Amino acid sequence: MSYIGFTIPNTHRAALLREFNKPLVVEDVPTVRPEGEAVLVRTIAAGICHSDIHAWRGDYRPAGLPKKIPIVLSHEVVGVVVACGDRVPKHLIGRKVLIYPWQYEDEDEFTLVGLTQLARRRLRLGLDVDGGLQEYLYVRHYKFLVDAEGLADIPALAPLACAGLTTYRAIKKLASYVGPEDYVVVVGLGGLGSYAVQWVRTLIPYTNLVGVDTRDEAIEFASKLAKVDYVVNPSKVNPVDEVMRITKNRGVKAVVDLVASPKVVATYINVLDTRGVYVLVGHMGEEGITVPRPRIIRNELVIMGSYTGSLAEQREVVELARSGRVNYSAVVTTRYRLEDVNEALKNVEEGRTLGRQIVVFD
Repeated sequence: MSYIGFTIPNTHRAALLREFNKPLVVEDVPTVRPEGEAVLVRTIAAGICHSDIHAWRGDYRPAGLPKKIPIVLSHEVVGVVVACGDRVPKHLIGRKVLIYPWQYEDEDEFTLVGLTQLARRRLRLGLDVDGGLQEYLYVRHYKFLVDAEGLADIPALAPLACAGLTTYRAIKKLASYVGPEDYVVVVGLGGLGSYAVQWVRTLIPYTNLVGVDTRDEAIEFASKLAKVDYVVNPSKVNPVDEVMRITKNRGVKAVVDLVASPKVVATYINVLDTRGVYVLVGHMGEEGITVPRPRIIRNELVIMGSYTGSLAEQREVVELARSGRVNYSAVVTTRYRLEDVNEALKNVEEGRTLGRQIVVFD
C-alpha cells in the first residue's frame, strides 16, 4: 500500500488486551486501508491514562466496556497522516495531528451546541474501537484530527487528548465563579493535576491556588510547573483545618477534585465558602458519595461534573500549547517503547510515576 511518499505495510505491531489483568500482547495486526472520510495515522506517541488501567483490569465490564476483546488501548494519540479516503482533503497527508478521542457518530442536541463529548452515540478510542498502542491507527473521520504542526515536542502532545483536555474544561467551567481574592483548591497533583495547576494560572491567574496531595514529590513536581500559592499534604495535617487556616476561616470558592473518591469528596466539600463550587473530575472508585445536604442548601453550594472536553476545546488546548501557555513537555516524565508497555501500565497502576507517561514509536 503506497500513498504520496508513504509506503504502508500490510501489517503492523500492536499491543493487544486479550485477557483482563494479563500482560498486553505485542503482535502483528492487519493495517486497514482508509476509505471515504477516514484516514490512517502513523502513531508517533500514545499516552497511558489511568482509564487504560481501569480498562485493562476489567473495571468497566459492568458498563459493557471495552466493547470488544481483543482491543488496543490508549485514547491519547498523536501521529502523522499517511493515507486518506477519497473524500478527505489530500493536503492532510504528511500533517502531524493530535487525534480527538471522543468521536461522535451522529449529530444530536449535544453536538449541535458544541458538546461533542456528550454525544449520545460516540466511539471512544481504546474502549469502543482500537486505540493508539499500535504503529498505525485508523481514524474514521478526518474531522477528529487537530493540527499539531510546528510544535516542538510532538510526542509529549499525546496526553493533551485526555489529561490536558479534561483539566482544561474543568478549570474553564469554574472560572466564572472565581474572583481576585478567592481561593481554588486542586485535589490530586498527579497526571491530571500537573495540567490543572497550569490551567488555573492560564485561565484565572488572579486567584489563590492551593495544591493538595499526599505525596511530597507530587507537590514539588506540580509546583515547578506553575505557581502554587499554598500546599497541603493530608498525610501530615488535617486538610480541612489547614485550608481554613490558609483562608482565615473563609473557605475556598472552588474545589477541583481529580480523585473524587467518597472519602475525598466528604472531606473537601467542607472547605467550600458560601456559593462555592465543587467540580468532580476523578474516577477513583465506583461507590456513591455522601454530601451534607443542609449545608449545600443553606450555602447554595454547586456540585458539578466535568467530563473530558469538546472538539473545539481540544483545538483550544493545542493552540495554548503552541503559544507556550502550558508546559506540556515537562509534564511527560517517562517515555517507553511499545515492547515496554506492560512496565508502563504497572508503574501507573502502582502510583510510581509523576506527571504523564507515553509510549513512543520509531
